Amino acid sequence: MTESDNDLTQLHQWVNQKSKEGAIAIVSHKNGDMDTIGSAVCLASLIGPGAKACGVYVSKVAKRVLADVGGSFHLMDSNKPMWPRTLAGIIVVDCASYSQTGLQFPSGIPICVIDHHQGGSNWEEAELVICWEVSSTTEIIHRYAQEFDLMMSDKSATLLLAGIVTDTGRFKHANGGSFIAAGELIDKYSIDYAAFIESIERDDLNHSQKMAIAKALSRLESIDAGEWFLLHTSGSTNEGVVAHSLLSAGADVALVVRRAEDETRLIGRASRSAVNDGIHLGDIMSELCKTLGGEGGGHSGAAGWSGDVPTITARSGFISALSSIRRD
Repeated sequence: MTESDNDLTQLHQWVNQKSKEGAIAIVSHKNGDMDTIGSAVCLASLIGPGAKACGVYVSKVAKRVLADVGGSFHLMDSNKPMWPRTLAGIIVVDCASYSQTGLQFPSGIPICVIDHHQGGSNWEEAELVICWEVSSTTEIIHRYAQEFDLMMSDKSATLLLAGIVTDTGRFKHANGGSFIAAGELIDKYSIDYAAFIESIERDDLNHSQKMAIAKALSRLESIDAGEWFLLHTSGSTNEGVVAHSLLSAGADVALVVRRAEDETRLIGRASRSAVNDGIHLGDIMSELCKTLGGEGGGHSGAAGWSGDVPTITARSGFISALSSIRRD
């Protein structure tokens, strides 16, 4: 039995035990991306009626996919979360730390964490932590369903595939396991991949969102950060879309800085060639946690950081870290 197989066995035992004792809440990341939402909804379905996927936010893409497949997700009030009276356990998916859930958990409830972020998960509160070096948390959920031959619906399979596709940047930042998992889901559940991708890439921005993106691009600055061509700007919404457009404009690395509610947030993206030449944004964001505090991490080509420091401090820290990296 491999270490990963042992993790899944422990997870299965934990789930079975808590299911006998009461309800299980599957909690997502407060940013509500497709990987965390797909993982939560699919896992809740695999566990059964005693489990519920919940969190404080669902991203636009995740909301669209949930609507397409009829997935069930419960939005919670971060100030007054309502937990089941029979709550026996909480499983947190795709969150590197407690604060990333955006929720206050009831005291004394056992916590299990399933995550994939580089640098590991910071969960002293949890009694079981599963953190694999894979490209998405949905891959772990897929492996769990396979390992114990759990019944999965076509809708759940679509959610897992959506998590893999979006978290790997349409496979630009995928590893071999990502392709294998996606292929298995497409084959076993007869998913029309072309139609699926069209639905994922459908992006109907409203006027205010278009204006926000245009303003972010109007504030664009370029710099040679050591050996890397960096394009950076500040934005208020749709940071991922803005960062992607900066890569399309030729950046080795794209950085979008956002300040909201006494928190500075960095969203970074790197081109595939930059990743191949030695860039690992997840490592850079993790390093910022050591120098500036806050929370951060992610993949080699896509990562983020958040903390309570001025935007200029966060931006300067990122540029300094990026400049110190030499091309392989």
